[in-house]
Amino acid sequence: MILDPKGLAAFLTILQQGSFDKAASQLCITPSAISQRLKLLEEHLGQRLIIRTPPLRPTQAGTALLKYGQQLSQLDYLLQQELAPKQTQAWFPLAIAVNADTLATWLLDCLAPWCLQQQVILQVRVDDQEQTHHLLQQGEVLACISARATVNQGCRCLPLGKVRYHCLVSPSFQARYFAHGVTPESFSAAPMVRFNHKDDLQHTYLRTYFNLDGDTFAQHIMPSAESFVRWIELGMGFGLAPETQIKPSLATGQLLKLTPDYPLDIPLYWHQWGLETELTRSLTQAIQAGALAAHHLEQSLV
Repeated sequence: MILDPKGLAAFLTILQQGSFDKAASQLCITPSAISQRLKLLEEHLGQRLIIRTPPLRPTQAGTALLKYGQQLSQLDYLLQQELAPKQTQAWFPLAIAVNADTLATWLLDCLAPWCLQQQVILQVRVDDQEQTHHLLQQGEVLACISARATVNQGCRCLPLGKVRYHCLVSPSFQARYFAHGVTPESFSAAPMVRFNHKDDLQHTYLRTYFNLDGDTFAQHIMPSAESFVRWIELGMGFGLAPETQIKPSLATGQLLKLTPDYPLDIPLYWHQWGLETELTRSLTQAIQAGALAAHHLEQSLV
């Protein structure tokens, strides 16, 4: 099936920008023109492609077309590199989904040199490690770091190792709530710090080691890795964070491991869909190298 390239570009830009007006501005056309291009594309395919109620999102058919369009863009970029390797190419946008802790620790250091070498503009979507999978399924990202080992059709999955989390408190918090030891009873009055309402790490920890229901706890919501740790340092609650992120605070005594013998090891996987190209192959290699280096660092901290 031959698709109108202008219609496809309109469709992809609308989803990328999140609105018809912004997409029209990006393509230097009027909002009515971009609406017409999308309408003609939908008529050609005989299916609705975008759910128009905010936030704009693709239909099931739109998700399939989104994946196709992103792969086509990647192949076009690689073809330009092959035909004119010495010519300066435009930067290529590429979207991935990751969990906040990975973003706050090892991801940036491993991807910065890769982006410069490949001339990639990285678009990072952040969600809980149990939720990034959904962004991949919906075609919103090319790849994701996920705690799920299940492989979707058309995807590849590689293990990245395990991240060790510890339950952390400040010295003042420990003295206030756990002066007589760490028991289910002493936990009952202690508030929890949670990244967002999808973050179940604290719930898993409480259920695994103390048979407690995390939903019964008072919960602070701190939706960034930095504010999450800082809130614990300030004595506002307990929460779980990875070894690599908390090393400086442990060294200064701002944070303590409440139960050092009760870690929570979370496996991470790299999922990637679409055709394997030199670009995606090199991305996977960069991610694997970064995860391996982080794993060695964590081992040295244990």
